[in-house]
Amino acid sequence: MSLPKSRYSNRKGKPAPPRGPAYDPETPAPGFYRIRLNRSGPFVAVRIWLGHPVDPDTGEELSERGMRWQCQLNGVQFVPIEDYWPGCARVPISEAEHARICQLSATMNPLHPYYDPRRKMDRLKSPMPF
Repeated sequence: MSLPKSRYSNRKGKPAPPRGPAYDPETPAPGFYRIRLNRSGPFVAVRIWLGHPVDPDTGEELSERGMRWQCQLNGVQFVPIEDYWPGCARVPISEAEHARICQLSATMNPLHPYYDPRRKMDRLKSPMPF
């Protein structure tokens, strides 16, 4: 007995390549990621890790508190992880690439259109980002 032919059995082309390990949208994966905060903005580096909370005034870890998931933009700004996970999971990057994006954003002039990644900008009037 043979199985009936599917209407998709004559598909042309190769199957799509695997995109890497699957991720759980509920549980963040520690690592470095790259996203855009708006459509025409520059890339922003995101770091996600599980650790003790950091005191915003002194920058020290509060080891007496429990561990939690944390998220940091461009190596400077702490943000709520639920705002960025799982949207950033699409593009994981290396630690060197994360450091390069953070260094580039730290050395930018505040008047440059790519300085604030949330600012709307006109690509026809803005200079090249490199």
